Amino acid sequence: MMIRILIALAVLTGATTYFTNQEEAYTPEKEQVILESVLLALSQAHLQPVDIDDAFSQRIFDEFLVALDSRKRFFIQEDIDALAVYKMDLDDMLQQSDLTFFDKVVELTDIKIKETQAYYQEFLAQPFDFTKEESIDMDYEDMAYASSSEELKDRWRQRLKYYTLQELESRINAPETKKSSTSEGAEDTEDAKKAAPATRVEMEEAARQEVKDAYDRWYANYEKTRRSDRFEQFLNVITRQYDPHSAYFSPKGKQDFNMRMGGKLEGIGAQLLTVGELTQVVTIVPGGPVWKDDRLEVNDYILKVAQEGEQAVDITGMRIDDVVSLIRGPKGTIVTLTVQKKDESQVDIEIERDVINLEIARARGAMLQNEESSDKFGYIDLPMFYNSFDGPEGNSSAKDVAAFIDTLKGEGMDGLILDLRDNLGGALIDAIEISGLFIEDGPIVQVKSKNRRPYIHKDTDSGVHYDGPLIVLINSFSASASEIVAGALQDYDRAIIVGSQSFGKGSVQNFIDLDRAIRGNDEVKPLGELKLTIQKYYRVNGASTQLRGVMPDIRLPDTYENLPTGERENETALPWSRIKEVPFGQEVLTYEGVDQLSASSKKRVGESEEFAMIKEYASWLVENKNNTKVPLNLDQYIAYKDAIDARGDKYDGLLDNEVAGMTIDAVRMDFESEISQKEKDARAEVWQEVVSKDFYITEAMQIVGDIVHQEGYVAAEKKDKN
Repeated sequence: MMIRILIALAVLTGATTYFTNQEEAYTPEKEQVILESVLLALSQAHLQPVDIDDAFSQRIFDEFLVALDSRKRFFIQEDIDALAVYKMDLDDMLQQSDLTFFDKVVELTDIKIKETQAYYQEFLAQPFDFTKEESIDMDYEDMAYASSSEELKDRWRQRLKYYTLQELESRINAPETKKSSTSEGAEDTEDAKKAAPATRVEMEEAARQEVKDAYDRWYANYEKTRRSDRFEQFLNVITRQYDPHSAYFSPKGKQDFNMRMGGKLEGIGAQLLTVGELTQVVTIVPGGPVWKDDRLEVNDYILKVAQEGEQAVDITGMRIDDVVSLIRGPKGTIVTLTVQKKDESQVDIEIERDVINLEIARARGAMLQNEESSDKFGYIDLPMFYNSFDGPEGNSSAKDVAAFIDTLKGEGMDGLILDLRDNLGGALIDAIEISGLFIEDGPIVQVKSKNRRPYIHKDTDSGVHYDGPLIVLINSFSASASEIVAGALQDYDRAIIVGSQSFGKGSVQNFIDLDRAIRGNDEVKPLGELKLTIQKYYRVNGASTQLRGVMPDIRLPDTYENLPTGERENETALPWSRIKEVPFGQEVLTYEGVDQLSASSKKRVGESEEFAMIKEYASWLVENKNNTKVPLNLDQYIAYKDAIDARGDKYDGLLDNEVAGMTIDAVRMDFESEISQKEKDARAEVWQEVVSKDFYITEAMQIVGDIVHQEGYVAAEKKDKN
């Protein structure tokens, strides 16, 4: 079956179709058309197509099995060996639209999951022996498949025992249990009987029932799994071989994606992705409840979801749309997420749902002072690069940042700190315009498509909004547009970049509507859409921001500095590369003595208790992540859990204390907004309190002070623009 695909039209228009009807069943003919069109689009329009060869075939084979059984709960080595006949042939089969391997794996998965259904019912019907010396290894990634059905069944016993142990420990250490166990009063009264804690036997029985209920729900949910869900999974294993950001969306999947990305949803404000059987947080939406709460982080895994007053639902293996439905809800209601953090620890995070309004994520500004100095430093916090694209009357982050600069200059600031930490990007035009606020004019970023010359985005406004000392704060979650601004200002030697290595996302994606891209085949449409990487960003010095991100001029300790984070975490991330540098330069302000600034900062950081704690925490994250064995003895597990909680509590208090001697005067702007003045004032007060406890900002102030007082910069001769 040959199809013609109009790649150029789809990439240029970025057209999107919104489907409101129930997705129709996938027929073999429809699957073949989708597979062929996806492979053709990837080969013709992807920025850097990969070779479809035997190595590609092996990766598809391994990763699809992982996608269906990431925790090695269903397949045994004998199953893998039986499927291995396809391992070296998938490249040829896919190019011939042969889905035999997909059919075989889905069929086998259904059989194996039904076989294991009896395991949990058997093991959870009787008490576990928690006095036995036993442990479980939670390193699923490096774990071999079970060598036999007997070994697989024993793994199920261990895991069910572990999940029951988790529930039992939470009951034993529940505040109400401890409180009632120490209550005083007459033992014979009815109230005393009600206050008495459950026995260990009763709590163990309740814990087993909790785990059984979770598995009952999981298997019931599995019965609803559509073939199209599995097919979408299979296609995304293919697209991920090209890069982590290319993905196929079924018609319903794209509709759900559009809803999740909307700015007025009632929910928690996080974009989610299925990784194997788990649900991962990939983006925190600025302005949403999660963004304000600050406990749920990018790359966390959500394991369970509980509605207020109800039992938690295990979402392992659940379809992403069903997960979203559980998490989303009306404003004011409470949802509790059981989350697995980077260090493999699990925490319950209670979140109040709200209307996600991007307006509350607009830029904020303040004047900062240290009581030991008369210096006044402007501070602008930019959570995202936003733009309503409504012309001069619309809002934009560039316009807001310029307004804050004007106000802060009017109040006599001696230096400026632009905070781009945790800013995952946004509108490219605003990144260009914000960069241009600090230079006269010139190139800001290059964008290169496959087989085309780079297109240079320039600042064409010859005006300079601010010509004084400038610090840009970044961290490992500063991405995309943030990296464009930080990279440009670093290349121009216009700002000192402070913090940690940025995220490293230097690629550009666009949606291809397969219905528009493919001629004919109307009988099998709708086909869905393909999110495709089509371009790369390059700095004016020719270096890509892809993979390596932006390296700070002055490095500060980072929580995740010892762990693979950002784009570097993905094995299929596009490589770093370089193109030709473009001519650039500025005569506003350049810096000298950066080595001296860095040495002074390093000395302060070395004497700081807070930064010492950050370094200790970063080391502990690695230590705890590598410690994958968990005891299944109750007393040992309680001690193990208490030790993790104690360390976690120790580090949770890092931002609890206000920085001594810092005063903050928030700059109030009369931005038009749907938010009431009362709510604005309340949020400003909360934000001001957060800033007052942020020792990274304090160190940035110290660096600006060094620039001002130690002659660490040179005010260049200004160009005559007249």
